[in-house]
Amino acid sequence: MTKTIFGKKLLMIATITVLVTGLTLAATLDDAEAKKPNPKVKPFKCSSSGTFDGITGDFSQTGNCSHMGETTTSGTFGVTGFEDVGGITCVTIGSADTELTGDNGDTVEMSITGIQCFFDENGNPVNAGGFCGTGEAHTSTVVGTYDITGGDGKFTNADGSGTILSNASHCSSDTFDSTISGTIEYAASNKS
Repeated sequence: MTKTIFGKKLLMIATITVLVTGLTLAATLDDAEAKKPNPKVKPFKCSSSGTFDGITGDFSQTGNCSHMGETTTSGTFGVTGFEDVGGITCVTIGSADTELTGDNGDTVEMSITGIQCFFDENGNPVNAGGFCGTGEAHTSTVVGTYDITGGDGKFTNADGSGTILSNASHCSSDTFDSTISGTIEYAASNKS
């Protein structure tokens, strides 16, 4: 009788040990999976230059983006507020309607937010305000982030985020250059 009870106890202990070991292994595999980079998320980089309208905020650029080839970019920036940066007043800006169009016509939609700080003719920081006079803003730099909000063609339902850096000239002509660096995930990248 004792032998049978002892045998059942051993079977129960063995079963529990197998279950606990299995759960531990599954949790370990889940942790390892969670730490692996998502192969569907691809690096996304753009470099472009163009012009902007200092009154309306409309801008357009041409350049090159990974996964898109030759790219045209358009949108409208607006001032959303002011921010003190080291004792200098900068502006916060945003663009909810930025559209990148690749060489095959497929588009990526994104929103951009950033801080724009201004510099005088000697490169010294100045408060947001007047432009192109002595001691007034001649150039500016925008440091910010982008969030991909969709697109069309192979970029339908695209997602991603990263950083943006732009440098603008305000006096001889309203021109600027931008670089974007971050990630993108889109339908075509899900196949690899």
